Amino acid sequence: MKMEMKRGTWGVGRKVARARVPRTTHHAFTLIELMVAVGIMGIILTIAIPSLNQSLHQDSMRKAVQDVMDVCRAARARAILDGVTMELRIRPGDRQFTIAAGLVNAAPAVGNAFGFGDDGVVERAAPAAVGGTMVKLSDRIVIEGLGVNGDDWTEDEAAAVRFYPNGTCDEMSIILYAPSSSERRNITLEVVTALADLETDPLKFKAR
Repeated sequence: MKMEMKRGTWGVGRKVARARVPRTTHHAFTLIELMVAVGIMGIILTIAIPSLNQSLHQDSMRKAVQDVMDVCRAARARAILDGVTMELRIRPGDRQFTIAAGLVNAAPAVGNAFGFGDDGVVERAAPAAVGGTMVKLSDRIVIEGLGVNGDDWTEDEAAAVRFYPNGTCDEMSIILYAPSSSERRNITLEVVTALADLETDPLKFKAR
């Protein structure tokens, strides 16, 4: 008798436990809902990709500008400190900049204010070699324009910009272009001070 009661109680409790288990239902997406979701994702990606691409490659242009301005400053400082004409040799196709000693130190006539004679020219033998200072821009950067002393050197294999011991230099204008972000920057040299200047507005770029 006791065994039958225990079995009966166990059976009732088991049924009650089963009754408390919630029933789960599964919902599937309809074809229209999936198409709407894909369409929204496509719109978001179309808007976001250009901004993302620009932000990813922005450092390339920033670094290229910094590298060019740094190598110009280095050439100017070397010319003044060593007292000889230095050349910034540029290879537009290779996006390469190299500082080297000029063959002869011939400064332009700028008067006695810079410590020269009446003719404003000082000549001195240049050192045979200069410790290599070279900069190579990223493959994502293009030298779109290069002008030296009013001549266009963009399509030439190499060009040279001279920096003189009196702190002056040749006239130079270089335009850098990043195809991935459509950015353009114009770097110029002030002939009197040999200091590099940066312009970001294409409407103000100096002609090559």
